[in-house]
Amino acid sequence: MRIKLLAVVAICCIALTGCGSDAPQTQRTVFVMDTAASVKGTASDVDLAVDTLTYLGGLFDRYDKKSDIYSINNRLDAAISDYTAELIEQSVQLSEIYGGNVSIFAGDITDVWNIGSDEPAVPSEETLLNVLKSFRNAAFSLDTMSFADENGSIDVGSVAKGYALDKIAERLGNECCIVSMTSSVLLHGKKPNGGKFSVSIRDPSDGEKSLGTLHTEECFLSTSGGSERFFEVGGKRYIHIFDLSNGMPCETDLTSVTVICDSGILSDFLSTLIFIEGTDSLGKYMEDPQLGIIAVTDQNTIYISENVDFSLAEDCDPSRAGDPSRAGSYKLEVWKNE
Repeated sequence: MRIKLLAVVAICCIALTGCGSDAPQTQRTVFVMDTAASVKGTASDVDLAVDTLTYLGGLFDRYDKKSDIYSINNRLDAAISDYTAELIEQSVQLSEIYGGNVSIFAGDITDVWNIGSDEPAVPSEETLLNVLKSFRNAAFSLDTMSFADENGSIDVGSVAKGYALDKIAERLGNECCIVSMTSSVLLHGKKPNGGKFSVSIRDPSDGEKSLGTLHTEECFLSTSGGSERFFEVGGKRYIHIFDLSNGMPCETDLTSVTVICDSGILSDFLSTLIFIEGTDSLGKYMEDPQLGIIAVTDQNTIYISENVDFSLAEDCDPSRAGDPSRAGSYKLEVWKNE
């Protein structure tokens, strides 16, 4: 069995020197929400961001007996913070708007696969049927923030980072600040020179390489893919993103999806959703003017929405590398709205 966990290697990697602010800059890194989060900005903004991440990470850690999510999942009679309630409410709203292919109530499915641990395993058919039944029968009350019975378990991995970045952005001032949480990033404020932020997107086929560079104003962005967390058994790869219709790791013709927008939780949620749904559903998201999308297919085509300023890295661009047939080269296509 092969296990690959690269939690501390960024899917979205940014040049943290990118603020170029006249104000003194500082940088801190903290391990929170199962990832290394890097923050750069003024000392006060960095402290604010780190404190917010640490506090929210404590609330949302489903394995920490002191956390809100642990209390809910274990049916404990404990007060739930307003932040946790808001995260759950917003997540439910997103699932209602975009469909149930992404749900925070699928924690039992996450548990039986155990991807992300030292001992992931393919569950038995009986086990999988049991957790699917629990997921499908789960009834959760937003009024009491509790499950109606033993069915259901919460895992906020698909939304927690984006939500945390939203909370940070709400409290920041006007100074430039960058918060990178591996797969979710906040680019806040304006650069003094008026230039755009530059974000290097990882090549999903080679985590050590850059796919290309996104140039953007302040925003949130999140990337989802199956190349960072997976395990292999008998030559078959099982990734950490699940198809909730059957409880199996999803099979998709996309290898990486990046969503750029003005909401952290939305970018986090949609990058996962679009990755699961694949290219068949890509058009409706590409045509949304409120979203910027970079979607990489398993045929090495990169689709970008018309409002995205993205350039391929030289190693991935056949026209610059001089050999269109070489391994690792990509075809870049701008999605044209009809």
